Amino acid sequence: MADMYGKLELALFVAATVLYLVAWVWHLRSWQLGSEKQAGNAIRLLWAGWVLHLFLMGARWLQVGHIPFITAFEFVTFFAMLVMGVFLLFSLRPANRMLGVFLVPVGLLLMFYAALLPRDIEPELAIFDSLLLKFHVLTTLLGYAAWSITFAASVSFLYLERKETASPGLFDRIAYRAAFFAFCFLTLGIVTGALWGDRVLGQLWFWDPKETWSFITWL
Repeated sequence: MADMYGKLELALFVAATVLYLVAWVWHLRSWQLGSEKQAGNAIRLLWAGWVLHLFLMGARWLQVGHIPFITAFEFVTFFAMLVMGVFLLFSLRPANRMLGVFLVPVGLLLMFYAALLPRDIEPELAIFDSLLLKFHVLTTLLGYAAWSITFAASVSFLYLERKETASPGLFDRIAYRAAFFAFCFLTLGIVTGALWGDRVLGQLWFWDPKETWSFITWL
């Protein structure tokens, strides 16, 4: 059974990554040609890849018996799914689809990085079996995904600002709103992480590098 899940997981991972790559190339071409039709086709390919990605995470969940973001492979793959999913929500409005030119590569790089990581299954330790910790990880990843939207919108703004025939105001507003949501999710992530540490380890803050840099980013 484990071998079957492993093969299914690998097939879904490869298929989703290939669809993302083809969709990005198509998206890039549609942007260069100014073709809304090709942009729509690229978005459909991305949706297909994202659905397979969702099935991939579901298969992993069934295999490991817990939400799949414990190992490095699970964490990076789950994060890539959120990045692509957030973009697809924004792409429901055609005017926002230019974001994909700069945002889809972020998801692709995460998938390529995940492909280099071991896919070994690790048991969930008792200290990780906490709803508070799961909420901490989820809100933190949603914050990171929102930051990726801010990045893509900012690059789009800078590009369009150089073109006299284009108005970059839309992407400036997207970057601002995405940064606001990213800040809110990061705040929730920091607070819930500290509360989990206090409950499990008896201390709110440890000043380790990850906590410290999260706090610096928040400031």
